Amino acid sequence: MNVAQYFDHWHNVHRDLLRAVAMLEDADLSFQPSKHYPRTVGGILRHIIIQQQGWIHYVIFRKLTAWPEEDDEDLKTIPAIRVRLEEVFGETMRLLSTIPVEDLNRVIQVPNDGVPKLGWIIWHVLEQQIHHRGELFLCLTLLGKERPMIDRPE
Repeated sequence: MNVAQYFDHWHNVHRDLLRAVAMLEDADLSFQPSKHYPRTVGGILRHIIIQQQGWIHYVIFRKLTAWPEEDDEDLKTIPAIRVRLEEVFGETMRLLSTIPVEDLNRVIQVPNDGVPKLGWIIWHVLEQQIHHRGELFLCLTLLGKERPMIDRPE
C-alpha cells in the first residue's frame, strides 16, 4: 500500500471542495466574511492551494525552490483557481503514490524549521483543506448560495 491509497478519502474532500467552487462566481472571490477574518473567498482558495504546494511539493518532495507565494496573480478567476486546484491535487496524489505507507514515520526536515514526521505533514495538509473548505461553505451561506451536500458516500 502506498500513501496515496492510505489517504484515499482525500479524493472525496477534493471532490466536495470543487463542488463548492462550482457554486461561486468571480465576483464572490472578493467577499470577506468578517472584518476580523484576514482572507477573502479568493484568499481562502489560494491558501488551500499554497498549503498543499508548500507542504507536499516544497517540503516533502523539494519540487519547488521556495514556499509558494499566496498572492498569485494567475489565480484571480474561478476557472483559473479550479484548474490549479485540480493540477495541484493530481500532482500531489501522483507524488504520494510513490511513497510506501511504511514511510509515514519518516522524519522530514522542513527548510529552516522543524522535523515533523511525514504522516504529520500529510494529515496537517488534509485537515487544513477540510478546515478551509468549511470556511468556504460558510461563505457560500453568507453569500446566499446553496452549499454542496457532502455527507453522502459516492
